[in-house]
Parts: sequence; C-alpha cells; structure tokens
Amino acid sequence: MSQQSPEPEKGYATDPDWFRAPTRREHWIGAVLFVTFGIFFALLFIVLSGWWFRWVILGLGAVSVLHGLRHARGAVGVRKG
Repeated sequence: MSQQSPEPEKGYATDPDWFRAPTRREHWIGAVLFVTFGIFFALLFIVLSGWWFRWVILGLGAVSVLHGLRHARGAVGVRKG
C-alpha cells in the first residue's frame, strides 16, 4: 500500500486567489443576468403558444429568476471590503 502524506499538496483548490467569494458587484451582475434570462424565457413561453415544450421553457425561466433573486440577496448581504 502506498503511504499518504499528512499534508495535502498545494494546488488551485487551496489557493484563495483562485477560489474566493463573489464580490457585491459580481452578485449584482449575476442577479441582473439571471433575471433577464428568466424574463426572456417567460416571453418565449408566450411566443411559442401551442407547443408542449414551452412549459419546460417557463420552468427554466422560473428557476432562472429564483437564482437571480438569490444573487440579489447575496449582494445585499456582502459587506464592502
């Protein structure tokens, strides 16, 4: 059996410069993008009347808006630093 070293190898996963929490600005950008895509999917739902797959598109729009609202909530909770 091979012996494992007690200390993990330093890589990208442990580097805080590569993996950091999103800033307030990045949260707002994500919120705007996701909500805009959700509105687009809702409008696409209206345009594609008579097609069964439009309900899937409406579901994607709802999930997108919810994810955007979660980003907006995260932007309010992030302190300027």
